Amino acid sequence: MKKIVLLVFLAISSCYLFSQVTLKREGVVINSTETGIWDGDNIPRTQPTILTYRNNSVTSVNTQGYLLQSGDESPLPINNNLDGQVVTGNKFVWNGVNSETVITHGLFVGYNINSTVKYNYIDKAPYAIIFKSGTDDGKNMTFTSGGCAYNICKNGKFAVRLKGINGVKIYNNTFYNADGSGWYFLLITSNSDRPVKAPSTGAKVFNNIFYSTTRFPMIRIESGCFAGFECDYNVYYCTQGEPTFMIDGKSTSWSEWRALGYDTHSVIINPNFNNANDLVPANRLDYGKNLGTEWQAGLSATATWNAGYSPSITNQNGTWQVGARVKPLIHVTTISLTGSGGATSITADNGTLQLNAAVLPANASNHSVTWSIANGTGQAKISTTGLVTAVENGTVTALATANDGSGVFGMLVITISNQVTLPVGVDEHKKKVETHWRIIPGSALIIESDPKFNFGNAVLYTIQGMLVANKIIENDNVDFNISKLPSGIYIVVLSKGVDSNIVKVLLY
Repeated sequence: MKKIVLLVFLAISSCYLFSQVTLKREGVVINSTETGIWDGDNIPRTQPTILTYRNNSVTSVNTQGYLLQSGDESPLPINNNLDGQVVTGNKFVWNGVNSETVITHGLFVGYNINSTVKYNYIDKAPYAIIFKSGTDDGKNMTFTSGGCAYNICKNGKFAVRLKGINGVKIYNNTFYNADGSGWYFLLITSNSDRPVKAPSTGAKVFNNIFYSTTRFPMIRIESGCFAGFECDYNVYYCTQGEPTFMIDGKSTSWSEWRALGYDTHSVIINPNFNNANDLVPANRLDYGKNLGTEWQAGLSATATWNAGYSPSITNQNGTWQVGARVKPLIHVTTISLTGSGGATSITADNGTLQLNAAVLPANASNHSVTWSIANGTGQAKISTTGLVTAVENGTVTALATANDGSGVFGMLVITISNQVTLPVGVDEHKKKVETHWRIIPGSALIIESDPKFNFGNAVLYTIQGMLVANKIIENDNVDFNISKLPSGIYIVVLSKGVDSNIVKVLLY
């Protein structure tokens, strides 16, 4: 086996009272060229050890074994000697040739409980992170603290495996596969290596990103592992269709999975990562569940991994975000409203004006707004996209309020004119200008009506709503004598049963 080790900081101290040692392994660089079996960075554990494994870099090409071996594969007298270990800020990269038979473990913490696995970047390791326990008579170990959080696991057969271990928390990780190597992201099963196979129960899976470019099960789980299992507030995205799952070897659809009570608050949305290495979402993914102060600090959007240095972290802020990266909440400070083409008025009957909202600063976390209208002397309606529709003459004020909780809003006063006032009893939603009409100057106004109005009523009003004439429609046309009417705008209402039509005409 060939390996290169650079920059090693190793501190061991003994506590004789409890026969316990403290081991800090930090700033280690290992580049292994062993192509067969390699034991990885194998942590001593012959006696109880308080282990901190921090800010190291390990690369390998081995087809079997580990990158970090910080636990055991089977029941042994040295089990639990690394309970409570902290594995944080490390970068593990596997550069071997993948195939069905390759079983290289990336970060392995078997037969120890309460491990905190946090802020690690694991690239291409076939089996990325493994938690494991189980006795021959079917007794599993159970986590009461610690967990797996804010890690980035990229392009492996699976990201996290729970194999005969209970109570593991899987929080705010980013799981990514775009090279076709994925089998599933999470594998939750009993320990099949033991004669009596006890299921992994009580797993908690919250606030993770699952992203794949091939359609494999996002989570594979045995039904016996559903006891105490919780899974929600995650983001899923597969470029080939809806996410799928697997229960006892059977494919399960998104809707079937949710019908079981899982991921009821989760969403399918493209994170739009900046690139395939950093995996920083384009925008904040505010879909998470608040997990408390213990898990509040995540990887910053600018975090990088260099041996001897901790990746930068930042606290969750505002709505809890999903995934390993946490982006700062930048509030809106200004909203400016403008009408299309610079317009601030609506002059056509029932006319519209599209409004636009300019939100500053440009890097505000949430640029979305909620539109509303404050009626003044006039009246109008506004859509969810800022389209104003005139109702009554006068002025109204349009408002766009930021959705980021800042309370910032912008407003624009709009003047409305030339709206038709309908006669009393005519519903606004039935106002139309569809029926054809013609005028014989100084003589008659002829309305060419739809046949459905035959034997209905035709009523002529002034623009102020005063009745001028009322006629029965005896055929497709109805005419009114206008010889004595002054010039101006008039309204004709055609009606029969529940149908009506309104025509606005100008006499001159």
